[in-house]
Amino acid sequence: MASLLTVTQAACAHDDEIHHAAIIGTWQSDAARTIDALDDVDGISPEVREALADDYFGHLFIEYREDTVRAWFDNSDYDSGERPYEVVEVTDEYVVTREWNEILRIYEESTTYIDPPCIYGVSAEYGFREYYCPVD
Repeated sequence: MASLLTVTQAACAHDDEIHHAAIIGTWQSDAARTIDALDDVDGISPEVREALADDYFGHLFIEYREDTVRAWFDNSDYDSGERPYEVVEVTDEYVVTREWNEILRIYEESTTYIDPPCIYGVSAEYGFREYYCPVD
């Protein structure tokens, strides 16, 4: 099963007016918070909930730098390598970014929400929050 959260959540400063420091750093998928968020969404079958609760989350790491993003799993060989991105919009609640999707061969926009001390994205398929918390 592919990651339900697009790994393209990141930001970069392309002018002095955009400040996205809230997402800079290394983040790890937070399994407990994400599984709790599944309960807030209707329409997810018991089979899907069970599959997602069975060691699916917690393995994805995302490192946001000022102008590149990298994602990798601690339980597989996947590593995206560093990729450039640009900031589209920044508010106190979220950061919208634009990044090249190598698989689909298109530019995609994604939104990373700020929920201190963590961040989250919303699953396109099921609509739940996948949380990422800072790595110490």
